[in-house]
Amino acid sequence: MLNTTKTLSPRRSGLAVIASLATLGTIAALAGCAPAGGDSDTVTITLSGPNQFTSDTKTFGPAWDDLISNFEKDNPDIEVKTNVLPLSSWSQTSAAQLTAGTAPELIFNQTTHSPDQVVSLDEALAEPNEFSDTGKPWIEDFNSKYFGGDDRLGQNTAGHYESIPFNLVSVGIYFNKDILDDAGVDVEDLATFDGFLDACREIKDAGHIPLATDNGNLPVGWASTALSSMLLVPETEAVNQFGADGEAGTSSPVTVKSVAHGYLTDEINMSKDPGFAAVLESLKKLYDECATPNWSGINSEGAFTGGTDFPGNKAAMAWGTNFASTQLDTVDFEYGTIPFPTLAKSDSDQATGEPAQFGVNNGGTAYMIPAYIKGKQLDAAITFLQYVSSPKVQTWLDETGGIPAVSALTAPPGLEAMNAGAWATLSLGGQNGGLWRGPKAVAAENTRTGYLLGTTSLEDELIKLNDNAVAWAKEQAVEAKWTEEWAQ
Repeated sequence: MLNTTKTLSPRRSGLAVIASLATLGTIAALAGCAPAGGDSDTVTITLSGPNQFTSDTKTFGPAWDDLISNFEKDNPDIEVKTNVLPLSSWSQTSAAQLTAGTAPELIFNQTTHSPDQVVSLDEALAEPNEFSDTGKPWIEDFNSKYFGGDDRLGQNTAGHYESIPFNLVSVGIYFNKDILDDAGVDVEDLATFDGFLDACREIKDAGHIPLATDNGNLPVGWASTALSSMLLVPETEAVNQFGADGEAGTSSPVTVKSVAHGYLTDEINMSKDPGFAAVLESLKKLYDECATPNWSGINSEGAFTGGTDFPGNKAAMAWGTNFASTQLDTVDFEYGTIPFPTLAKSDSDQATGEPAQFGVNNGGTAYMIPAYIKGKQLDAAITFLQYVSSPKVQTWLDETGGIPAVSALTAPPGLEAMNAGAWATLSLGGQNGGLWRGPKAVAAENTRTGYLLGTTSLEDELIKLNDNAVAWAKEQAVEAKWTEEWAQ
């Protein structure tokens, strides 16, 4: 039976019942590290990253402002400033500032970087969190299914914890029930891949956009993750040769070292292994039948993939995360969420017949500290990271639809389609790229555009993507300083 979030009517305020990827700000690049405030006893730190919660270009929204206010009341010697970076350039801006030594005290952890550019938090995590009453090491306050634990989830290639998750992330496909009804589509029709494609055709015939899509790397990346969980099972199992400690073994999800080893030894090759072609072929069917017709000309800019088409009542569906359903507070249609449809073996001979998986993971809101931050600024930044991973943030999680990373906290209701069942279970490939990898130079790009538009052949696309994966693997080997012969 299709696992859907209960269909919800719009709300104007309050609890974030289902979630979305909020609009990213539009202000320009930020200043560097903030100096101390006018009071010599006050340390000022700055947090810089994309807005995942609201459309505000100056702050992450009222709930965030309340969180910062409460933190400053509890810690009167620390002032926190928030700088919002736009979606179109946040990654490049943060990476450039980090390299130049001008990035502020706290930066979004998905910024392109190497382990030696950021502070190792290992020692801090081994001590109790001052805002927790468990008395345990800080690392043990987290849910070990997502951060820490025996598999050392959250560690970088150098074996260190470098960022702290404020929440967890999952994604789903939002649907506009009014548009589905107008097109004669039942939500249950969307459970299978062929049913989903048929529904897209009916939605187009009714004059609506089926699946709001843009040219960013999120819609293609999320769809690829879902498809890979059903089509790349043998390939992913084959590369799983290193444990979380970097030694021979296995890990779930597979480690970066396992994937890099696979590409550098040619044990996996996108141009030869059939699962990769199957993913791309299914992805193209999805785009051909369901994506916004001019998706390649639409920049990522809104709470949902495809910009404003979903909240603007023009699209029947859109991808979104579990963050900030407040973007739908004022809409006049009913909505809900569903997982990605299941591919049957009749859809592809590479399909398992099992439901798609994406998983709840610690890839949501997480921040790290540049390695050059020292002294009082470093202490203040760590204090803030402790605060946002403690019971102090329960209200913020409730108001932003956040799934907690800390065991003592609870997720708000209404996230069932994103937070339960097979879809909420992390696949062996994981969320963060799985076997689809690329070097830093193309990390922010949709590298499948040519194939999806029909200007690049499947064969050429697979060769290009495999070259990208090999280049990525070489970068990982250098940064992690792996000494094995295959990594040289």
